[in-house]
Amino acid sequence: MENQSSLERLPKFHAVSLILTFCSISALFIFLVLSRNFIFGSIKGKWVYEYFGTTNRIPIWIPIITFLLLGVFIFIGNNLIRNHEKLTLLGCLLVAITIQVLMHRAYPTPLSKIVTSDGANSFYTPALQYTPIEILSQYQELAPSFPKHARTNMPGKILLYQLFNIFTESPQIMGYMIISISTFGGLILYGICIRLFRDKTLALYSFVLYTLIPCKLFFFPTLNTVTPVFILSCMYLFLVYLDSKNNWLLILLGIALYIQFLFEPSPSVTGILFIGILLNAIGEKRITMKQTLNVVLIPIFSFIALYLLFLIVFSFDLNQAFQYILKDAVEFNLERDRNYLIWFGENIKEFFYVAGLPVMMIFIYFTFSILSQGRAMKKNLLHWSAIDLFVLSLLLTFGTVLLLGINRGEVTRLWIYLAVFFQIPASFFMAKIIKSNALFYILAATLMAQSFITLMKINFLPV
Repeated sequence: MENQSSLERLPKFHAVSLILTFCSISALFIFLVLSRNFIFGSIKGKWVYEYFGTTNRIPIWIPIITFLLLGVFIFIGNNLIRNHEKLTLLGCLLVAITIQVLMHRAYPTPLSKIVTSDGANSFYTPALQYTPIEILSQYQELAPSFPKHARTNMPGKILLYQLFNIFTESPQIMGYMIISISTFGGLILYGICIRLFRDKTLALYSFVLYTLIPCKLFFFPTLNTVTPVFILSCMYLFLVYLDSKNNWLLILLGIALYIQFLFEPSPSVTGILFIGILLNAIGEKRITMKQTLNVVLIPIFSFIALYLLFLIVFSFDLNQAFQYILKDAVEFNLERDRNYLIWFGENIKEFFYVAGLPVMMIFIYFTFSILSQGRAMKKNLLHWSAIDLFVLSLLLTFGTVLLLGINRGEVTRLWIYLAVFFQIPASFFMAKIIKSNALFYILAATLMAQSFITLMKINFLPV
């Protein structure tokens, strides 16, 4: 895709001052959490994540090792990625998993306790009580008897725990498996950025930022942290099709979309991003009108075929299950009196923090730079650059999720999948415009500090 942004390369002193400004502002927000002056949620909206009574203490070697590993991830990884890509990515995957496991030590509740808790994570219990066939064939009858979160979610998350049970009965190991599967999404995001921008440094930066997404780190090992893997897989299949024009990939895309919907329907709204990418491909004449029609029809037919297969074989109706949880979400907001107007602003505030403070500041700067220069806006939509289209498609996606008003509070957990896509503009900005590993390390270290301090202070997962 065309990689040229509406932004010109910043002079060196501007680049340094801009990133240091973003990190300094981030430090002020982090201080608000440290001093217990930042509210996750809304008192007026009747939902908040509480502060711990006392701050969890961790051995000093944990932050030291994680900051050193972050340096390995960025500096050594970037040096090796060009000539030894596969081996470097394997090493980066192991480093990313290690960083996240160590960072979770800042949270006082162990992985095993979170996995087995019906309050924090209620999919484990029904996974032990029922078989996969029973979960699918009797979902409508069984769902009302499930614990809180399982009762208001699609059955895919219970099925994933049943898959874990094949390999282990240890909740602690399951926790590590969830972190590992979630981290695999970083590799997929790397592949997406390679397909979009053909830049390995940019792609590696996206992997680093994915590893450090605060809201994802806050909610390990709940299955919301796995949700991004499904929608990222769909996007990667889509991008590979645009390069190869192999219709089998569109069949796989339809299957992947069904599995994603079975696990979590919310990411479907990111279809707006797919449309933005498709428009760029049409504008660059990399796809014909016939192939564009295939992109629309083949995944739909593939999705419907799998829908009917599950309906016939397992008596599981995906649409009925979705209508059930959607109705429950609407009723929940009414019963808890979660006013839409209150949460419209509160959700923005909370997401700004939990998606990564410097990352969101870069996104805001990037967006206003595109709009204020007006270069992109004067062009035909099909002639916009890939990154300009992506940024504005992401802005439209976020606006759509916000205006739907389904999630009123708890967006730290519920919008993890959305936070993932904000890492791409930040990675582009750092790799193509700032062009400094040292400045990127400072930004990533700020994200790491943000998560460390917040994990020690906020009780996101009461058990």
